Amino acid sequence: MAAPLTSLLLDTGILVAAHDRSDAWHQRAVTLLRRESAALVVPAPVIPEVDHLLGKRIGSAARRAFLADLSAGVYYVSDLSPDGYARVVEIERRFAELELGFVDSAIVAIAEQLDLRRIATTDRRDFEPLAAALGFSLFP
Repeated sequence: MAAPLTSLLLDTGILVAAHDRSDAWHQRAVTLLRRESAALVVPAPVIPEVDHLLGKRIGSAARRAFLADLSAGVYYVSDLSPDGYARVVEIERRFAELELGFVDSAIVAIAEQLDLRRIATTDRRDFEPLAAALGFSLFP
């Protein structure tokens, strides 16, 4: 099932910030997610990161709340296609100076795979150059 074209792809940082009241991005993340009327897409590779960071920063209740939201269908989860892994390698090579790593490269590959141009992220260091080069819009 493909995500609607107007969907918003969510990075790890925006999901963690939405749960962590001490995060500097918390209010912006909560406001964005509450106001968004399009589908909220979570790339599958961010799930372990979110799970780990919520557990480390806030505790197991926050982890379980996030997992419950996934289970309840609050988010549309999308994974890489088989060809998506080759695209991750291409993104890593093209943007080697950014030292993106697998998850950020996979987020870009999934956005392209779903033809999504909107990414919610707190990671401006990596995603601003990616957005400029690849035509993404960043939120909030």
